[in-house]
Amino acid sequence: MAKKKAGGGEELNLDSLMDAVTNVVGVLMIVFVVMALNTARVVQKILSDLPPVTEEEHKKVVEQVKQLPPPPADPKKLEEDQKKAEEDMKKAVEQLKSIDTSEMQAKMKFMDLDAFKKQVEERKKARDLSKAETDKLLAEVERLKALLDQTPEFKPPPPTYIRLPNPRPYPEKPVETRVLVAKQGVITFSQTKFLQPILDGLDKVKSQLVYQKTEAQPFVKLLTTLLGSPANAQKAWVEISPLIEHVQVEHAALAYKALTEAGIVANKQLLGALADIAVPTRQNMAVVAQAVAAAAKGDLNPWLKLDPSRDPLKPVLKATSAGGKISFSWGANTQEVKATPKDVGDYFRDLGKLKGIEDASKARTIYDGARIAAMIQRAAANPLISGSYAFEPKPQATNVQLVLTPKGGGGENVAAMKQPNSPYIRLMRDIKEDPGGVAIFQVMPDAFETYHEARRLADEVGVPATWEFLAKLDLTLTIPGYEIQRLTPTPPQAPTPTDAGRVRIGPPKRSLD
Repeated sequence: MAKKKAGGGEELNLDSLMDAVTNVVGVLMIVFVVMALNTARVVQKILSDLPPVTEEEHKKVVEQVKQLPPPPADPKKLEEDQKKAEEDMKKAVEQLKSIDTSEMQAKMKFMDLDAFKKQVEERKKARDLSKAETDKLLAEVERLKALLDQTPEFKPPPPTYIRLPNPRPYPEKPVETRVLVAKQGVITFSQTKFLQPILDGLDKVKSQLVYQKTEAQPFVKLLTTLLGSPANAQKAWVEISPLIEHVQVEHAALAYKALTEAGIVANKQLLGALADIAVPTRQNMAVVAQAVAAAAKGDLNPWLKLDPSRDPLKPVLKATSAGGKISFSWGANTQEVKATPKDVGDYFRDLGKLKGIEDASKARTIYDGARIAAMIQRAAANPLISGSYAFEPKPQATNVQLVLTPKGGGGENVAAMKQPNSPYIRLMRDIKEDPGGVAIFQVMPDAFETYHEARRLADEVGVPATWEFLAKLDLTLTIPGYEIQRLTPTPPQAPTPTDAGRVRIGPPKRSLD
């Protein structure tokens, strides 16, 4: 306990306070020490639990910290910016309130809303149609894509190696053998060998192939067309029919018509004489009759143009007219006649009796096309004659034509041709042995592979050959040496263009290759 100080009044005793403060400080010191110890232990524990960090890892962490976004703006600045934005918006609202919209409102009053609605509907329809078309196109594109996906990849066939052609002159007198080349194989055809048995058979019965009866029925249509009526045709037939074996009925009918129109009596004798005169003048009977008709009318030029002389300085024909008379000369024979149709006709009737003219037309024989066709039709049934072809005779114009069609199974395929002694090889050897023998390969558009193989075999034999395109395997041949009567009028010929200033290029000459 502290002692009281001596002297004056009594002083405040602070010992107890000091004791208390000292105690508190002591306790705090103890607490501080304890906390320091605990903190040291905690820090030591944390550090002991942390994994060791290398210098590189530390640098990496520092870089990541630097890359972190900056902290948000200062709240005070944000509040100031918000207040400023509100003030700007109030100003904008006030400016909008002051805009004059009366003009726009006036325009809106004149706008037709129904018209706008109609336009909108129309554009919607147009849009729908366009969409439908687009959908169709897209669907077609998808379909084509699907087809392309299903289309197999094209693989070209292996290459075919062929030889280069070797052009050579064509024989002057060729003996041609056709080799018709199709995709399946070849069919050989020799026109000479094929026709010879048929011609031999016709020659044996030649006397039976002429007209046995002079019937008008086959010629009624022709004569009616040329003479204008069935009555004229029937009248003319009486005079024309005796000439049927030697003159084309068409030419005789035209001659009859020309003479009749000129006032000349066209009887059998005169028509027969004109047929004979047509032979030395190298014209048909109708042309001669037209020249006679012109002479009866006073025009002698058509007759003089028929002069058979090849020397213009030595004409065979001469004719002059004077004083109503005409002087005609044929060589040394001269006769003067009146310039009347009857006298002119009588002169030419008598002219046909001159030596060298009389019966000249009888050297020509015109056959009955129907009889020839019937005879050939019987021959077609003989397999030894027809061979690999079926054929049918068809009278056409002034000849009988044969239409040949390959028989099914005829010919040889590539495998058969390659046999050492195949018919194809034997034929190639026969062609080679003939001095004028030539093989003409006629190739269908899809048969070039077959042609290359057939041509290779022919080249190995050494056969002179050439080739050409063939549109179809059917062939058409004309029976030579047998002229028949034409049953339809000759179609008019197109006018021949003049050669003045025209360059004419002839067709290429055939050559071996």
